[in-house]
Amino acid sequence: MDSLTSFANGLNLRARLAYAGGVCGRWLMDHNSDKSIWFHLLGKGKGWVHTPAWQTPLELEDGDLILFMPHAARHFLSYSRDHLPSDMTAASTTNWEEGEAGFVCGEFELGMPQSLSCLWRALPAEIVIRKSRAGASLARLIEIVIGESSGRRFGSDSVVERLCDSLFVLVVRHCIEENLVHQGVFAAMQDRRLATVLDLMHREPWQPWTIATLCSRGGMSKTVLSEKFAALLGTSPIDYLGSWRMQIAARWLKESGMTIERVAERCGYDSAPAFSKAFKRSFGVSPGAYRRDLK
Repeated sequence: MDSLTSFANGLNLRARLAYAGGVCGRWLMDHNSDKSIWFHLLGKGKGWVHTPAWQTPLELEDGDLILFMPHAARHFLSYSRDHLPSDMTAASTTNWEEGEAGFVCGEFELGMPQSLSCLWRALPAEIVIRKSRAGASLARLIEIVIGESSGRRFGSDSVVERLCDSLFVLVVRHCIEENLVHQGVFAAMQDRRLATVLDLMHREPWQPWTIATLCSRGGMSKTVLSEKFAALLGTSPIDYLGSWRMQIAARWLKESGMTIERVAERCGYDSAPAFSKAFKRSFGVSPGAYRRDLK
């Protein structure tokens, strides 16, 4: 198992489909969030992205994919390069065939506190993948998603959501292979020895990892390991492990069958009170309060 696979498996990010269909008229899409990754796949027609990140609106064409990370500037998608509607009153949603443009839109909910946003900030705030640059695997997935969305067969929305689950890993792979990440966990994965250490943390966060053990498994001295983590991730190995445990704890707390005691155990804490203290330090609320807020 490689470090990106164990990372993705640990978080178990699931796509939530917001819309799949056609749009007509003076349409506007306003999907902004500081805790979710939003994605928009243009299946037909054209659209324009309005954001202060670029001097002029960005044109999207058939087969283009764009993702907005939680740290992206406030942005909108519109029917026009020159006009940005204030709302959707002059627009209508319709089926794929009748739409002037067709979209598949959704989000990956991260549910993270700002203190843990370092895991994502190393990725570009706006990730644009043109159809011609998607690569074989991502291009095929995009084609299947568009075909399933436009066909509207039984269970299409469910199928599209599960297909989009794979988007995150393929997009991160694209960013790595296109040399778009230079800092953070995804850049660290490109270092063979760091990738070994990260895979251990991601795959078995409940283990009582120590610097000595990680160094031995990664084939590095304590100095080299600490320096590499500081340079690429801006933190120490143990602090990163703590942040990772909080990320997956937040996911496990969403599962109805998981008790707080069980989550604490799976995150490597000796007791529920110790886990609760660490969780509140990261999220600002206790695990119980966090779980109640999800309902």
